[in-house]
Amino acid sequence: MDIQWHVKSNLDGGRRGAAEARIRKLGEGQKDLIHVVIHVEGSNHHQHGAAEAKIRCQAKGRELIAHERDDEPEIALTKAVDVFEREVRSMRAKRRDHRGGARPMPVEEAPEDAGFAVAEGGD
Repeated sequence: MDIQWHVKSNLDGGRRGAAEARIRKLGEGQKDLIHVVIHVEGSNHHQHGAAEAKIRCQAKGRELIAHERDDEPEIALTKAVDVFEREVRSMRAKRRDHRGGARPMPVEEAPEDAGFAVAEGGD
């Protein structure tokens, strides 16, 4: 898995390393996460907070996007990683559900007094 960073804000190096470690851990033993781009920048928008973080991931068969805003870029990044983890787990759960196909129906036993007689006999 390839991870690229685009940071246009003052971002604490420890939080950046922790976020990357969490994303890499999601990819351990899996081959479905191909390319991840993490974009963190400050914003001057008066209603949405001063910073935003976006994680875009090219995964097998789809693209995952996690986007969060907060006053602090580190908190926005942490929230975006939380959302990204949920998206990855959801994608994998759906894939497991579809892979199993139709589930076999349980066999119900007929009650003993259902009117069926078992013929014993001989020739």
